[in-house]
Amino acid sequence: MFLYSQLPLIGKTINKNLNNNSKDNITSLKIGPHNIDVISIIIGSTLGDSHLEKRSNGIGTRIKFIQSNKNVEYLMWYHKFFSDRGYCNSKIPELKTRIRKNGENTFEYSINSYTYASFNWIHEMFYTFDEERNKYIKIVPKNLEEFLTPQALAVWFMDDGSKSRESARIATNNFTIDEIKKLCLILENKYNIKASVQSSGKSKGHILYIYKNSMVNFSKIVKPFIHPSLLYMLN
Repeated sequence: MFLYSQLPLIGKTINKNLNNNSKDNITSLKIGPHNIDVISIIIGSTLGDSHLEKRSNGIGTRIKFIQSNKNVEYLMWYHKFFSDRGYCNSKIPELKTRIRKNGENTFEYSINSYTYASFNWIHEMFYTFDEERNKYIKIVPKNLEEFLTPQALAVWFMDDGSKSRESARIATNNFTIDEIKKLCLILENKYNIKASVQSSGKSKGHILYIYKNSMVNFSKIVKPFIHPSLLYMLN
């Protein structure tokens, strides 16, 4: 079994011993380095529901993590992980109502990390600036295979995964078909997990489908990092 306790620590964040409300707690001081589990969770959740936001005139980046009220246990675990390590406010996230474009009301929780200059490289991995639309677009990083650890894979699955009879799916609707094919190739090359691209319906993009005969292997890899409330997704 692969456990991160077997890996050496990369280091602690420089703001670990700072008062987060003090004048000393500024972006330029938050430079890392960061532990491997912190990086893994950021990589996995950015593949999924998290958004990396450039702030302070591009000096630093923060994580914006959002989950619906259906996944509150997972979100609270996510919040505790980062708040215990000094990456975000320790205040428990509050349930908020969001009105979608179609008028539908949804209920969700959100977490914002503090801003770190040492998160900029992750933002550069995951985003390209679209001048026509004047905004950043999330992409599948060229070097993702290097950073897709078992823990990152598990977090990605917890964010966007679901069970499908005896197999599993990951919602990749915002990525292009070529990007999803790349994700499938990474899973096969790195973890011997076979997956394919499937349509999610007209004008709804495509999903990544994990084959039934790869589920035992997939489960062994991610199960040590899956929150108990989401183990049902592994069948």
